[in-house]
Amino acid sequence: MKKEEQAYIRYTLNRSDARWASAGEIKNSPTVTQVDIEGDDCPTGGLPVISDGRSAYVDGSDTHTLIFGSTGSKKTRLFCMPLINILAMAGESFIATDPKGELHQKTSGLVEAKGYATYVLDFRDLTRSDYWNPLAVPYELYHSGRTDEAISFINDFISALAEPQRSNTRDIYFIEMAVTHALANMLFFIATAKPEEANIFNFVNFCTTKATAKDAQALYECLPKTSIAAVNYKAILANSEAEITFANIVSTMGTMLNSFIMRKTLCQVLSQSSFDVRELGNTKTAIYIIVPDEKTTLHFLVTAFIKQTYETLINEAQQKEDKRLPVRLNFIMDEFCNIPAIPDMAPMISAARSRNMRFFLIAQSMWQLRQKYREDADTIKSNCDNWVFLTSREVDLLDEISRLCGSTQYSNADGSVSHHPLISVSELQRFKKEEGEALILHGRHYPFVTNMPDIDDYAFLTYPPIDISTKTLPQIVPYNPDEAIGEIRASKRPVPYSLEAYGELRFRNGKPVARDDDDDDYDNDDDDDGNEW
Repeated sequence: MKKEEQAYIRYTLNRSDARWASAGEIKNSPTVTQVDIEGDDCPTGGLPVISDGRSAYVDGSDTHTLIFGSTGSKKTRLFCMPLINILAMAGESFIATDPKGELHQKTSGLVEAKGYATYVLDFRDLTRSDYWNPLAVPYELYHSGRTDEAISFINDFISALAEPQRSNTRDIYFIEMAVTHALANMLFFIATAKPEEANIFNFVNFCTTKATAKDAQALYECLPKTSIAAVNYKAILANSEAEITFANIVSTMGTMLNSFIMRKTLCQVLSQSSFDVRELGNTKTAIYIIVPDEKTTLHFLVTAFIKQTYETLINEAQQKEDKRLPVRLNFIMDEFCNIPAIPDMAPMISAARSRNMRFFLIAQSMWQLRQKYREDADTIKSNCDNWVFLTSREVDLLDEISRLCGSTQYSNADGSVSHHPLISVSELQRFKKEEGEALILHGRHYPFVTNMPDIDDYAFLTYPPIDISTKTLPQIVPYNPDEAIGEIRASKRPVPYSLEAYGELRFRNGKPVARDDDDDDYDNDDDDDGNEW
């Protein structure tokens, strides 16, 4: 029989509309692998879709997952915690947002026992946090001659700073001008700071001390007029002829930077890096991001970190012969819609799979997703082949889940045909939380309802959580903008975008290496061009 005839019979003559998938169908899916929870390791990591606590059937494919559940629906305990433990048994890297610190408390012991390099960015208690310098990667790229990439990273970081304001106002003129000013300042700063000076504290100090139109004019006059920093300064000066207008721009930029102005401890945590994010794709690494869920002040840092890590690892994957990371990286994003929107999230989630990266997005509602990502929300949803539903009172979400499950048809006594939803909006609201009931739409399979065990009912090997001890905060080496300007004018310091002035400054493990002595991390001798560092 020809394929066309088979399709006709399947979809027309023998039409059965919707039905529930059986457990056997899901277990025998080519993307699903059985995992022995009591074992030492497993062949692949992924979302558990069926489990009794001693064994689990996990989706080991490269598909993304979207989990919906209102507050208190046990999203974390039924899916996130078991997922992390299974990833640890499979040796896959992950980054997990951890609003309450529960993921770290419950899973870090097993992760450490599996030999992971484990780090915690603790924005709830900064004295216990590892360090991450958001300017380190763009600085390295800039001074390695990869300026286009560096500027892209700088743009992403400044966009993350501005996003909370953009989402809370319709009058965006001063916000966009403040972004332009911040970009000009950042380019000047990145180009003229010494490696040990390139951190957010010094950048903020630079912005607050060079805060007048006269200062901006002086910085502009230091620059080659074709540099991007000069172009941005010129745009600011041309659009802010009145002193009061410039003051409003600076005030708006100050609001963008306020989280750093008020917190020197935060600036210290962000002045160095405890890890190189490129290693996430080469060796099994775990990063927990603990960020307060009761206030959103520092949520933009999560957005900035996720975006920078993703872009860095895309670049790393591009260097591989097969364009894929050797070790799969999983982004587990609890409270995904409570952080500022990640720029380019739609194309990110589209491109991640082919680079050996997966996203697990956990949201409270469809409304949240649409509010945060607007027209991109549909692209994000459509790129997630796994949907998990726990509970909700949101009618739009309930209706969409019901429609995706399809309808059944019944023949009435009078010969007419009636259609009824496979599962109604009313039934979706009555899933039993205490029994771990969840509806899963897995790939191209029919929908199915599963009962997932609580994390405490799994037979994972148990270990105490990693102790997060108080750390000695890094000391900040100050950057003096007046000194930098004076040295530029005296030709003692390279000007922005004058790459040849840097010679062949190279980097090893994220640290600058002087070209005349590969054994030293950095030296202050004159280089061959007479530029003193």
